[in-house]
Amino acid sequence: MKFKKFGKLAVAIALAGTLVACNGKKEGVAATVGGVEIPMEDYYKSYAARVNQLTSMYGEEVLKNQEDGKKTTEELLREQAINDLTTTEALKQDAEKSKITVTDEEVNKKIEEIQMQLGGEENFNKFLKENGLPKEYVTENMKNQMLVGKYTQEKLKDLEPTEEEVKKHYEDNKDSYYKAKASHILVSDLKEANVLRKKALKGEDFGKLAKENSKDTGSAQNGGSLGEFTSGQMVEAFDQEVAKMKAGDISEPVNTQFGYHVIKLDEKTPLEFDAVKDQIKAELQQEKFKDYLDKVKKDAKIKTYVDTSKDVELPEEYQNFGKVEKEGQEVKESNTKAAENNKNAKKANADKNTKVEDKKETK
Repeated sequence: MKFKKFGKLAVAIALAGTLVACNGKKEGVAATVGGVEIPMEDYYKSYAARVNQLTSMYGEEVLKNQEDGKKTTEELLREQAINDLTTTEALKQDAEKSKITVTDEEVNKKIEEIQMQLGGEENFNKFLKENGLPKEYVTENMKNQMLVGKYTQEKLKDLEPTEEEVKKHYEDNKDSYYKAKASHILVSDLKEANVLRKKALKGEDFGKLAKENSKDTGSAQNGGSLGEFTSGQMVEAFDQEVAKMKAGDISEPVNTQFGYHVIKLDEKTPLEFDAVKDQIKAELQQEKFKDYLDKVKKDAKIKTYVDTSKDVELPEEYQNFGKVEKEGQEVKESNTKAAENNKNAKKANADKNTKVEDKKETK
């Protein structure tokens, strides 16, 4: 079991957004952004394509799954659909002001590159069918994504922090940048974590406690040792706790998505400025960019009229959006399989009859 952070893979056709509050209803309009209306048909397409893509991979039951016992996957898809549309429109309007554009030629070239990666146009079209994604929908979303990517690159250049800003952030947050060695005991129950911590504080061997009790079997066999790691590699709560600790300390139980950790810090040394300045620069750029985007969306006066907490009834023309050909393909495959089964059954019966005749002749 690993506790180090890992990056999230970006889905090529999805664009991340921020939840915007609903504001009443407006007939035929999903949202308004900077005075521009986003029609419900765009929302239906966006939502239906997401549903079809997910259910084609995991089945209809995936829509009823709940995140943290709260929102269902279906509700999260409804939120994502409207958030992506409104955020993208806000960025497109700001990109236009900055004369940032993406041509159809650039989009076609990108799609050709993806086709080559998938082994040609036929495989690309097959992939779209299998995931319930109409080509024109993907092309439009690809253009939006490329525009947002180009827009992001340009804005990040403008928002690059100065050497003085980076240095000041390092000086103000030195404890947050370190190299450390630590061990931990991972359990599911807070009460058990506290009991084990008390035993360790009273002098019981931490390594033995980890071997006998930690559900992180990978580190438990090494006495709970996690080896050497640097700040930012562990999950956030774990990382922040180590930043506050001194060598020899045993932490209070730390809750993460994996359970409750009791951490024993073996050693910790600060990372020098040169070792982390690029990391800090990137962090400050991202913070500035986030603040800039928040302002862009606020200035766009986004209003949404779709209540994502409620089921959305898709009009009939959108219910099969992106999966008509796929369903036809499935029917064809089903018929082919049935015919093959029928053929095999006939052959089995023929073989059986032959054996019966052979037995008669033997007698």
